[in-house]
Amino acid sequence: MCRHLVGRGEDGVPPHVRRLTGRGLDFDLLCAGCDGQPVELVVTCEGCVAVYLDDDHRALTAWRGEAGIAERPEPLDVRVRASPLPRGHGPVVDLAPVAGRAAWLLLAVDGTILHFDGGTGEAAALVTTTVPGEGDHSPWDGHPLRRRLHASTDGRFAAVVNDFGHLGQVLDLRTGQVTIALHGGDYHSNTVPFSLAFAVHAGRTVVVHRTEWNRLEVSDPATGALLTTREITAYRVGRERPPHYLDYFHGALYASPDGRWLADDGWVWHPCGIPVVWELRRWLTDNPWESEDGPTRKTLCWRDYHWTSPMCWVGSDLLALSGIGVDDEALLPGVRVFDAASGAELIAFPGPAGALFAAGRRLYSADPAGLTVWDPFTGERTGAVPGFVPTRHHPGARELVAVEGDTLVRWGYPPS
Repeated sequence: MCRHLVGRGEDGVPPHVRRLTGRGLDFDLLCAGCDGQPVELVVTCEGCVAVYLDDDHRALTAWRGEAGIAERPEPLDVRVRASPLPRGHGPVVDLAPVAGRAAWLLLAVDGTILHFDGGTGEAAALVTTTVPGEGDHSPWDGHPLRRRLHASTDGRFAAVVNDFGHLGQVLDLRTGQVTIALHGGDYHSNTVPFSLAFAVHAGRTVVVHRTEWNRLEVSDPATGALLTTREITAYRVGRERPPHYLDYFHGALYASPDGRWLADDGWVWHPCGIPVVWELRRWLTDNPWESEDGPTRKTLCWRDYHWTSPMCWVGSDLLALSGIGVDDEALLPGVRVFDAASGAELIAFPGPAGALFAAGRRLYSADPAGLTVWDPFTGERTGAVPGFVPTRHHPGARELVAVEGDTLVRWGYPPS
């Protein structure tokens, strides 16, 4: 570090930058005055350095230089296929994978939900959603209201919601009926995608959904029956907080592939993004307050002004989060991998800069210039598919896809 930072921890950590050396995530520490200047660095003890590595402080102002990316090239077929999308209902707004080889549900701009086979091109209209727009919506931080489609893995149920809004529906695609009229609460709902995820618990499909800014429920999507009954914990400023009160804005939800865990990309005032995980199984079988303050609920990290960030499950118990750092203005492109059971960070590595998908022992990042492939256990980049930027993942078909106009662009990834 530069001399100006030595021994400063006891008086408060001063503003500083991390200047990358080009060797992985190794960096030197520079004060604001030495940033961008030729400077003599000094070697310091672990104690002097430790105060600058604490995630709780907010004195890191920027990363400089380039991180070193470890390469381990592997053979990769980069060819993509194109499947024409069905016409007659307008552009496809969103899509979600369902059981069956290359089978998808498509949401068209007119509200029609279709079953589509990406391999054969066959399509069938199933139902039309009636989720209304939200005329009073006010975009926050560049997030306009957008329509989002979710689907249960067996393809029986779908949910259409207004991300960054508060309205939605759960539909039984066998009967065409709306089984749950969703309302996620309108308190700062424009700051987060609508919190919803389908999962399988004890062989049965369930749907997790937000009913207030700080409250989630689990329901039976076939009947709308509530599966997480508990008393409301209302709170007013100046009064004593009731037990289990949660001061947390629920965000995008991610169920682990085996249905054990649930990840939540939410935030708290001031504002600060705080991704958390907890056991969905325990929530449904042992403790109705597990999502509020249960023993399996783990806070993974804190990031000022940063949430709605790419993340995905790696296997059934590891969660990969996009971005290295503690502030949105000092965030390095890369990934941090956490263990859900302990909340411990297992590895961090630079490079991935887009939406994240995982299969087997590989992590896929839809970077702006194209797809990159990574080993999430070593941090090495193993391949790339230039120009292909997928938005959705079909685990059963082993495909990543992107909608380009009236075409579904598909790339099949190899076993790993």
